[in-house]
Amino acid sequence: MADPTPIPNASPTPVGPSDVRLLGAEAIGTAVLMIIGPGSAIIASPAIGTYGVAFAFGLALLAMAYTIGHVSGCHINPAVTLAFVISNKLSLARAVYYWIGQFAGAAAGGLIIYLITENGDLDQTVTPSGQKIFAANGWGADIGSAFGMGSAIMVEVVFTALLIVVVLATTTVGYPTGFGGLAAGLTLGMIHLATIPVDNTSVNPARSFGTALFSGSDAISQLWVFIVFPLVGAVLGVVAWMFLHNVSTQETMFGGASG
Repeated sequence: MADPTPIPNASPTPVGPSDVRLLGAEAIGTAVLMIIGPGSAIIASPAIGTYGVAFAFGLALLAMAYTIGHVSGCHINPAVTLAFVISNKLSLARAVYYWIGQFAGAAAGGLIIYLITENGDLDQTVTPSGQKIFAANGWGADIGSAFGMGSAIMVEVVFTALLIVVVLATTTVGYPTGFGGLAAGLTLGMIHLATIPVDNTSVNPARSFGTALFSGSDAISQLWVFIVFPLVGAVLGVVAWMFLHNVSTQETMFGGASG
């Protein structure tokens, strides 16, 4: 995973892609993540199982990292963008374009899968009671999970923090050039391997939004958890990254510094 301003603790450079190109890159990247990640579950989960779905998420991030990483950094995740703002690698004003692109891309990706599956009629993600859920995030009977809301919250905080630590570490000076996308993709894949049974794995508010829009379940009413707690995890991930890389609070937004 690359970032157009990878040097930590430095204000973002004014030279680079226009805000519209950043928005477009994030929209395209997030749409691809949707049609490959949740799309693999919705269309092909009986054939590929949990392992295949987790692998699909990782491959989607990896491919997009090397496709749009040089344009926007390939965040394709509002929690990642928040982490870059807090760590002072991205200005808040520019982050708004990222967030708009991510949610728009997630909605577009969800719509594409919805149409492919004939308005969700061919959705393969089904609870034991037969309810189609369109790979939405949730907990309990609503998604056929044995885990409750507390487990879902813990997953979203802890595993989002893990993803953030990896992403920030791979965009820090000293990390081997060209390997960030591989590390981020593998991390997202292993996160899904561990947590799909709990809440279908979010660690990405845009991903949750894009499936909740088209789910026949109660995903919309539970969506707040998958927006709030990945963002909490992003903050904790920044703190962990600061500790590991000896970054002072004064060099981040925690100390009042801003890009």
